[in-house]
Amino acid sequence: MEKFSFSKNARLMGRFDCREPEKPVAAWVNSAVFLTFEGEELWMRAEDSDGQDYVEIILDGIARNWIGLEKGTHDYRIEANVPEGIHTLEIHKKTELLMGRITFLDFYLPKGGRFLEPPRGNSLKLEYFGDSITNGCGIGHPHEAEHTPSLDNGYMSYAALSARMLSADYHTIAISGIGVLQDAMGNINGLPVHFHGVQGYGTPDWDFSQYIADGVIINLGQNDYSTPISDDRYVEEYVAFIEDILRQYPNAYVFCCVGTMNDNYLPSVQWVTEHFRNAGNEKVFLVDLGLILPEVEGWGSGAHPGYQTHYRMAQDLAAFISEKTGWPLRKRPGRTGR
Repeated sequence: MEKFSFSKNARLMGRFDCREPEKPVAAWVNSAVFLTFEGEELWMRAEDSDGQDYVEIILDGIARNWIGLEKGTHDYRIEANVPEGIHTLEIHKKTELLMGRITFLDFYLPKGGRFLEPPRGNSLKLEYFGDSITNGCGIGHPHEAEHTPSLDNGYMSYAALSARMLSADYHTIAISGIGVLQDAMGNINGLPVHFHGVQGYGTPDWDFSQYIADGVIINLGQNDYSTPISDDRYVEEYVAFIEDILRQYPNAYVFCCVGTMNDNYLPSVQWVTEHFRNAGNEKVFLVDLGLILPEVEGWGSGAHPGYQTHYRMAQDLAAFISEKTGWPLRKRPGRTGR
């Protein structure tokens, strides 16, 4: 049985902790492993920290299945009865950082086969910053259903969909309940402090040279404005966050989104984008994604957007980005890495 090597046979998308290169650790939603193989049956060995993570399985560009991971180290049959030929496989973490961390340990072909060089990535690179909406939380739940991680799905969030519509690789840095300045409970607890860590504040520094984003999408403010807040402090923190991002990605376009659970922070985000325009930066934009249309789109759980709203958000966002940048746009999400 051929021995799999992450350094040789895998491509990673997302901020993985690779201090042990043959044991990459994924925490952020949409972190993904890509590989190419020949073989009838494929298995994965992985260790999950909490037993609440789920992964999406993509074979030859088609979302085939998802599985829940058990706490600890276990082996999982990913694909069986695979047709002859060369195939690509993607494993996407569909649950967010708060659900746990996955350590990928091995892939193997028990019935024979071989691993080849992994599929190439896309030249266009995007990075998304957000909260539960960006994580795809509640996306598959009826409005009254109790939350369960199995029905959260970052792979089908507006972030992942819009990136695939633009044929881009994408990193997603998002934490439920968080904002730019404060969280949904009014605590001073914003996402900017997590920007420099591999997997957030208090983790090793991320090496920004590994991934230079061409476009940055920020959707933060819904939690900030769910409790009383100082507009001036929010704007000040938001401006400082974009300045920090642009120090790492000086040529990036920045798209500041508003919506879809509320839009009461729209004027403040307008002030943010006007600040950069007045300073001579014409590559920072406001994107109004509107509100959920429940009579047409339905709801996810906890008043979150469901699948239809995310798809509409993705279409609107990708079209706006394409218009402002000239980057080609697909009418439907394309296959990652193709």
